[in-house]
Amino acid sequence: MKPTRRKAHFWKWFGILILALAFVWLVRAGVLSLFPVIDSIPAVFSGQAVTLQGKGFGPGGTLTLTKSGSSTPQIVQADSWNASEITATIPNLASGDAFKVETHILGIPFDSNTFPVVVKLPELKDQVSAFQVPVQPNAYWPLFRYDQRNTGSSPQPAIFTGGQVPWMFQTGKGVFSTPIIDHNGNIYVGSADHSFYSLSPTGKENWQFTSGEIIDSAAILPASYLENNKDTVIFPSGDGFLYCLNLDSAATNSQDRLLWKFDARVSPRASYNNWFEGNIAVGYDGTLYAGNTNFNYYAIAPDGKLDWTYPTASNDWSIAAIAPDGTIYWGSNDTYIRAVDSTGKVKWTVRTLGFIAASAAIGSDGTVYIGSFDSYLYALDPYDGHVKWKFKTNDHIYASVALGADAQGNTDAIYFGSTDGIFYAVNPQGQLIWEYDTGDPIRSSAVLGASPDGTRDAIVYFGAGNGKLYALNTADGTRRWSFDTTSSDPILADRNDLNSSPALGPHGIVIASESGQVWQIPYDYCLNVKDSRCSIQTSTDLPGTMSGMQYVTPGGSVQLTDPATLPTSTLITLKLIVRDNGTTQDAHLCNTPLLCSKNSFTVTATPSFDFTTEVSANGAYLYIRPTGFLEPNTHYTLQVNGDIYIGGLSIGNLTIGGSKDGAFAKTFSFQTEPVQGAFPLAVSENSVTALEWTRLAVPLPSMMPSLNQIGFDYMDWIMAPVYVSQPDSNGAGTFIVWVIGGKKDANGTLVPDPKSDFTLAFNGRYDGSSYILENQNVTIPVTGIPIPFNFLEMRGQLSPQLNTAPGTTLYADTQVMKIPTFGPYLVIAGLANNIYQKLVVSGTYIIKPYQSTVAAGERPSGVTVGQVTYQPPTSKADGSVTAAIQVDPGVTYSPNDHRPGILLVDSDHSQAIYLDYLNDLSATTDTNGNLKTITLKLPAGTDLPKDLDAYVMLDVFPAHQAHLQTP
Repeated sequence: MKPTRRKAHFWKWFGILILALAFVWLVRAGVLSLFPVIDSIPAVFSGQAVTLQGKGFGPGGTLTLTKSGSSTPQIVQADSWNASEITATIPNLASGDAFKVETHILGIPFDSNTFPVVVKLPELKDQVSAFQVPVQPNAYWPLFRYDQRNTGSSPQPAIFTGGQVPWMFQTGKGVFSTPIIDHNGNIYVGSADHSFYSLSPTGKENWQFTSGEIIDSAAILPASYLENNKDTVIFPSGDGFLYCLNLDSAATNSQDRLLWKFDARVSPRASYNNWFEGNIAVGYDGTLYAGNTNFNYYAIAPDGKLDWTYPTASNDWSIAAIAPDGTIYWGSNDTYIRAVDSTGKVKWTVRTLGFIAASAAIGSDGTVYIGSFDSYLYALDPYDGHVKWKFKTNDHIYASVALGADAQGNTDAIYFGSTDGIFYAVNPQGQLIWEYDTGDPIRSSAVLGASPDGTRDAIVYFGAGNGKLYALNTADGTRRWSFDTTSSDPILADRNDLNSSPALGPHGIVIASESGQVWQIPYDYCLNVKDSRCSIQTSTDLPGTMSGMQYVTPGGSVQLTDPATLPTSTLITLKLIVRDNGTTQDAHLCNTPLLCSKNSFTVTATPSFDFTTEVSANGAYLYIRPTGFLEPNTHYTLQVNGDIYIGGLSIGNLTIGGSKDGAFAKTFSFQTEPVQGAFPLAVSENSVTALEWTRLAVPLPSMMPSLNQIGFDYMDWIMAPVYVSQPDSNGAGTFIVWVIGGKKDANGTLVPDPKSDFTLAFNGRYDGSSYILENQNVTIPVTGIPIPFNFLEMRGQLSPQLNTAPGTTLYADTQVMKIPTFGPYLVIAGLANNIYQKLVVSGTYIIKPYQSTVAAGERPSGVTVGQVTYQPPTSKADGSVTAAIQVDPGVTYSPNDHRPGILLVDSDHSQAIYLDYLNDLSATTDTNGNLKTITLKLPAGTDLPKDLDAYVMLDVFPAHQAHLQTP
């Protein structure tokens, strides 16, 4: 009996275990669930069947609907029901109506979450099939990535009709935004010159609208019914507004044209500014989605009213991709990719190891594709965000992808460029199909067009940092043609980056340049017309096999031949390029000093001169900085030898160490330019030589333009000498320069900006007309972020007309971890030398004569400097220098219109003292609002020489010099 009872007892518990496991399996399979969950409701047209997708619905139950604005649920008859999907036909369904599922297990009811439905607008049924969101019908390119899935794919065939030629339109500053094109072929694009332009199909200006700041994001052409049947365009600006403009030809001025503007400050956040730099998307119901640098993502109603705001932890630049159920996918500089429903509720987040500026694209099966600054392209499951696969490139990814499709509409290829200079084609399984190396960073998001015979997605177009617009055959990755947009202007020629993305119009490809030029290149122009700007060579311009250092221009372009001449004040930058049988290797110089041998590279100059060297954080670039001027009209040779490293520990875009993989030897030769005349800056009793410093570009390291590609171009300064020494027998001497921030007035004239973030001094050396300026330990706010520079140097040559010659260079370094908010991110981004220390940058700029009715470099009439008092600082107490100002009756001189200051100079060495002239200067006014006093605070512990000169600055004119002596 005992064995039988034991056996029965065993089978009893074994049966219970089996039932329990079966119950668990049924729950996990969604057949049974205590808590049914609705995950999505794909958007539908009103009156059509609606499908609820989720899990745990069980074999049946009750489906209820609560109409928007009502609290009473209605029981709905389901057409079909299973564990993961319910279908029902609902008349008069509207956006905002919410479903709930109730299932019963053992007689006990279990309710799901409520989930709102998104209804597509019936007015859109007759629209072009690609546009399932309310954009202008038949527009050639209505928004940044063409359609709501951000595929970048247009059916426009590449037909060259003959007689067409490329045209170019010049704006006042760099253009980084992508043009959009309406149904008539008119083009709309914004510039860093603050203006939004409407251009005709032939490149003539129709009109322009001036905003309060730079414009570096694409506009959108919404459907006309959103604005009382008026055709409209909506564009974002760095002044924190979205502008909705009337496109009616009857509108003759800005007041007539402006319909509404949305202010980002309606949802304030503690950030550095409120710039709209995110491209605009539109949802099925007309809701606008746009990101801001104030760490907010906005949903805005078609009439410009705020719907909701989603807070993030950093800048939001990525345009949303919109799924059929209304879910929006976008990335943020806080390193997260997000899926958020149409009400602003988060569905999932996925973190990468890099900033995200690229926009997501949605494949035919719902897969979300997006690139990150960690150098990976991600393929994400739309359901829960898990990473299906990721594809590694050799540098960060800024550009968005374009999605190719087969004849059935299924995604069959993902096309994108990386700042490693390579353009990639990858299949939906994450495997490389082909690659094409341009040799320069690619930030331009690719677009797809049809072949002349109408074959979809046959040609992929994109721009590169070398100024070339490429058209590649998608079948094999060969070059169909390329067109070089580099300006003939020698100054603009070195700011030729095509960071804008192409748009496909009725007659050609439209793209914009850092030079400020907007181009249209006719379809297949280069295949039909002989033009020196064209290339139809199928392969890349790079040699199939090479190993060595190539010269990089101050604007960041790689040259395969050495420059014929360089200025005597030059900075030399070289890039390591290693190619083997047509494939570019991910090679670098040793970039981790603790792991490098002392002879990992050597540089020898003939004739010799003193210089310093610095390897970029990623090991790709070598900076050779002469400590002084080179001899004019002299032939120099640099012999650069070194070890090539590959591999290493990769953490995001950061690579540590690596192993030796051969060596290189480079002989770099150039001729210095001859003396171009005497130094042209001067100081007199009533005026100084005033200059405009503008068009700063910082292309190296390659991540800098991606982080702040237009932020540098927004800045304008007024600068002038305070002191210029007499030249010695060789024409050399020293000088001091004072710099203040400027702004453009209503007439576009540069005037002093009292609210500017810029007030600083440079010490300079000159040799003939060449100069070297430097500052140490200065904090400069860049787009509002205070960057603490250890060293800041500007090199160049001035003509007698006060214009800089080509070849100006800027070189600076900063302690990465001292950069607010972004320091740790920049370390992971691989931007810090020796992993976490200084960030080294280089670039170029323009100086030209200051011409303004506001005589910032002249002694103001009726303004007198009185007594200057000096209280030296101690180790525990602040000191100060204060200047009294007298303004004559009837004269107006207000600090609201001018930038007064005090500059301290070491009397013995005629050197400016590096102080915080931005934050430690203050002014008072008299009862008439005129300037009364200027005070420079000297923080406790400030170490000053015994003998000082104080220059009282009225804008950039040294109105008074007072000798100060420490007791």
